[in-house]
Amino acid sequence: MLHDIPTFQRDGNLVLFNQFGPKLAIRNETTNLDYFAWLDYMTCRIGDIVTGAEILEKPNDRIDPRRNTGVYYDTEDYALLHAHMVLRTTSNPKTHAFCAFKYGADENEVRRDHRHIFDGDEKRIIQLRPTSPEAVSVVRSLLSRQDIRHPGSFLWEATGIGPDELRPAICVAQYRYTFYVLLDGKDVLRCSLDRADVANLRQPEASRETGMFSEIELPIYPRISPSMLADARVEQLMTTLSSSLHESLGASSVHDSKYRRAARVLELLA
Repeated sequence: MLHDIPTFQRDGNLVLFNQFGPKLAIRNETTNLDYFAWLDYMTCRIGDIVTGAEILEKPNDRIDPRRNTGVYYDTEDYALLHAHMVLRTTSNPKTHAFCAFKYGADENEVRRDHRHIFDGDEKRIIQLRPTSPEAVSVVRSLLSRQDIRHPGSFLWEATGIGPDELRPAICVAQYRYTFYVLLDGKDVLRCSLDRADVANLRQPEASRETGMFSEIELPIYPRISPSMLADARVEQLMTTLSSSLHESLGASSVHDSKYRRAARVLELLA
């Protein structure tokens, strides 16, 4: 099944790729120590369970995780939320800033992602002030462009929703603790524990509702080679890690996007 899923294409600042892989919710009370104990165990055992597999982490990632901020845009009546779609900016103050439009997961749990990578002054605005009026102006300017394909192009084709109908709805600021799974020395999974703090951006800042949730993602590496994608061990890895997380940490499968999970925490969605 996996070998039928194209993964990654790039054309200038536009990136198209399919995201595929299990996502599991964990209880907020599950501590990082609990999680890292599980990860240490799996790091030692994974090669015995799946031939040729190994788990790696970047140095210091446990004490200095990546801090990403997602700002989700929607119509006044949350049309994208109810349609299981996402339009957001995602940024890290040191590394990146992009705008993405994503359809909901299909019958194979594949999520189609369309990204515009910001650069120059636009990148710095999104990185440093992701919820500011200046950032909103950058997003609306992008979504109004007719000279290139961008996330707004796909949004318009899917829904007929234009940039003037959109404004920030929810902010999801997350600490991301990552690990990598290799087969025969080649990247196959890019995984993370995400601790997410959420806020309703449509309320005054002084009285803004907030909350949190935690989840673990086990997605396929976007630039995986077709031959490796067809390797049965890739699916075996995802099943092995998912089952172990369920047994060790009580994790449960979740199909909602982070936008929908945040909306549930904020009681914007039943």
